[in-house]
Amino acid sequence: MRPSLLTPSQRRIERWKGHLALTGQTLIICGGYVVGREAAQTFDPLFLTGVRAWGSALLYCLLLPFFLKAKWIKARWHDIPTEWKKRLFVLSIVGILFNQMLFNWGLRYTTAATTALIYALTPSVVYWLSIWIFRRESWRWQKAGALLLAYGGVVLALWHNLLHASHGWGWTLILMAVGFWAWYLNYSPPIVSRMGAMEVTTVVMIIGGVLHTPTLCAGLLRQATFPESPGPWWSLAYLIVGMSVMAYLLLNAGLRYLTPTQTALYISFQPIGTALLAAAFGQEPLTWQLAGAAALTTGGMLLFHR
Repeated sequence: MRPSLLTPSQRRIERWKGHLALTGQTLIICGGYVVGREAAQTFDPLFLTGVRAWGSALLYCLLLPFFLKAKWIKARWHDIPTEWKKRLFVLSIVGILFNQMLFNWGLRYTTAATTALIYALTPSVVYWLSIWIFRRESWRWQKAGALLLAYGGVVLALWHNLLHASHGWGWTLILMAVGFWAWYLNYSPPIVSRMGAMEVTTVVMIIGGVLHTPTLCAGLLRQATFPESPGPWWSLAYLIVGMSVMAYLLLNAGLRYLTPTQTALYISFQPIGTALLAAAFGQEPLTWQLAGAAALTTGGMLLFHR
C-alpha cells in the first residue's frame, strides 16, 4: 500500500515502527562503543578488523535469501553495470576498508563517550563534503551557531581526554573514520536508489571482507596470544552481529518509515546514551566535562537538523 493511500491511523503506526527501529539502532550503537571497547583493547587492531569484516560478510551471505529478492540473488556479478561496480568498490574501500580499520584502532586508544561524540558530528561532516566536494549544497549561515555548539562539545570532551595519557591520540583516528564514513554517506545515494539499501549494503560488506583478507592474515601474525576469558570474544561478537548487521538492518527499517532527516536526528542522541552506558558499566565516570560535552554536541546537532 502506498503512503498516500494510508489512513492517518496507519501512518501513525508506520511512524512508530520507524521510531522503534531507530531507537533500537541507537541503543545498539551506543552499546557498541561501550561493549566493543573490550575487544578493541584485547585484540590486535588488524586481527579485530579482519575478523569483523569477514564475520559481517558471512552473516550477510546467510541473510541474503531472507532480505533480498530471489531475482536479484540469481543475477550474476557481470550483469551489474560497470559504473555501479566501480561505485560499489569505492564504497567498500571508504566504508569498510578504511572506516572500520580506523574505528577499531581508534577505539583502542580513546573512550567510548569521546568516540560517540565525534561520530555524532557525522551529519556536519557530510554537510561540509557536500559543499566542498560533491557540490550538492551551499553554505547557510543559520547552521553556524549549531555547528559551533556541537564542535565546542567535542573540544570539551577532547580536553577531558587529554588529561588522561592513555586516551591521547585515538580521537584523531576516530575523526578520520568519521571522514571516510561521511564520504560513504555522500557517495552511496545514487546507487542505493537504483539497487536498494539492503542490496548495496550486502555487496559492500562482502567486498569489504575480501579486501580485509590481508588485514586478517597480518592480524593473525601480530596477535601474540588469544584471551582465555569469554569477555573479549563476546565483545567481538557484539561488534559483528550488533554493529555491522543488526544496526544496519534497523537503520534500513527506519528509513523505510521515516524521512532521512528524521533518521539523522537519532545520531544526535548517541553521545548522551553512550556516556550514561559507560558510567553504568563503570568504564568512565560521568564528570561535568563529559556531561557538558554530551549536552553541547547533542544540542548543537539537534539545532543543525532544524
